Amino acid sequence: MISDWQQLPDLIPPQPVAVDCRRQQQAWLLECLQENKNTDYGRQHNFDRIASMESFRDTVPLVSYEDIRPYIERIAAGATDVLFSGKPLAFERTSGSSGREKLIPYSQHSLRDFQRAVLPWLCHLPQQYAISTGTAYWAVSPAGRQAETTSGGIPIGMSDAAYLGEALLPFFAHCSAVPPQVGEVSDIRDWQLLSLYYLVTRQDLVLVSVWSPTFFLLLLEALDHLYQPLQTLLDEGGTLAGHTMAADPAAVECLHNYHENRDTRILWPNLQLISCWAAGASQPFYHTLQQRFPHVAFQAKGLLSTEGVVTVPNDDNQPVLTVNSGFYEFLTADGRSLFAHELTTGDEYEVVMTTAGGLYRYRTGDLVRCGGYTNGLPILHFMGRGNLTSDLVGEKLHEAFVAGCLEGINGFRMVMPRLQGKPGYLLILDRKIHHTNAAVVEKVEQALAANPHYAYARKLGQLSALQPLLLDEPLSAFINSPVHRETRLGDIKVPALCVKTAWLDDILESVA
Repeated sequence: MISDWQQLPDLIPPQPVAVDCRRQQQAWLLECLQENKNTDYGRQHNFDRIASMESFRDTVPLVSYEDIRPYIERIAAGATDVLFSGKPLAFERTSGSSGREKLIPYSQHSLRDFQRAVLPWLCHLPQQYAISTGTAYWAVSPAGRQAETTSGGIPIGMSDAAYLGEALLPFFAHCSAVPPQVGEVSDIRDWQLLSLYYLVTRQDLVLVSVWSPTFFLLLLEALDHLYQPLQTLLDEGGTLAGHTMAADPAAVECLHNYHENRDTRILWPNLQLISCWAAGASQPFYHTLQQRFPHVAFQAKGLLSTEGVVTVPNDDNQPVLTVNSGFYEFLTADGRSLFAHELTTGDEYEVVMTTAGGLYRYRTGDLVRCGGYTNGLPILHFMGRGNLTSDLVGEKLHEAFVAGCLEGINGFRMVMPRLQGKPGYLLILDRKIHHTNAAVVEKVEQALAANPHYAYARKLGQLSALQPLLLDEPLSAFINSPVHRETRLGDIKVPALCVKTAWLDDILESVA
């Protein structure tokens, strides 16, 4: 059994290294088209006649999910060779901040491309952060739903381990602070209690790797809510949700000291790195997590969605394009499509993705800003969601713009449409952080007025003034809302602009 983190790279075959962005991208694209030329979609769009990136761009249309939903529904029903050769290994369910849920197919090759992007980053962590021994916490989400399949018998959902490949399973099982089996627990309270039991007993924890920073923040909050049952479990041992746990007097003392002093170093003195999302709507929660762990290095994860990977951190922690894991185009504000080697430093673009999982020229809605190039690869900073818009009276507020208006506000902050009474917007804040809010609301109102349509609607009286709404534990309320029942806990993002009001319906009625 390998326990030395420095040996981790030996478990992974050498990965392609980009030396020519254009050449790498064209090679990936033509291989993908050749493999899928005899599918329904490939024949429809003449994949066999496409010989360059330019002809692909000219031949195949840009699409949204709704454009390809009929194809995916056929695949889900059991049809083969529709968007890609054969059948998918599984589907993953996702949904944005608006619109119907989506099923994203994963083929053998799209899973390979995911690993091409993520595994080299993972293997470099031990050298980059001098990690030699110790345990890691890889986000283990609770089983929020029963195992299910599509009407054609294809599984919906894959385990976290499946994404990383069989070769790494022994290493991760040995080094995981929390057993993967905890992910089979469906009750949220039991899952939190089990996760915290295992984490508090591991003073050798050296790495925390989660997607959303809110995932780990909620576990830290649960240390308070579940202090007594956790202390009892550590003091006496016991059985919970099929897991048998031994008493750990040393962990009881650590938990008590943490409860008295609120210093995370007491629990995890050897923790060296926390890796999570840091850009867009995740930014304030990333900063909150940094404040809770001032002694720990942080690394911002790249841009990764259920649909595919766009960026991963390089050696300098810059988010660089994963040119060997898909084909990427970048839409300008006036609708022109540029390739990865054609971007202008400082400009913003919408990401268009082509994957081996059947997404061809797929508009992701993600906005990125080019930060220049390194080693021939574009540095792409995630700015927010460009296709998430609220438009009550013609003001057209975009999520990326609203995220900029909320910069500098501590804790939970979110703008939502106020649908009762006169149209307007709510600014939702955490009551324990924002005891007074007049200055914060005024600051955000002024920032929103930089949008001329919003300013004009306010001037005409079409929109009411921004109204604050202070809530107790809004993060927990949002994450645990029934609207997220079908979403993995670790994948839930808290948007700066949320157009789904269902999670707050009862509260919104009280302020109408």
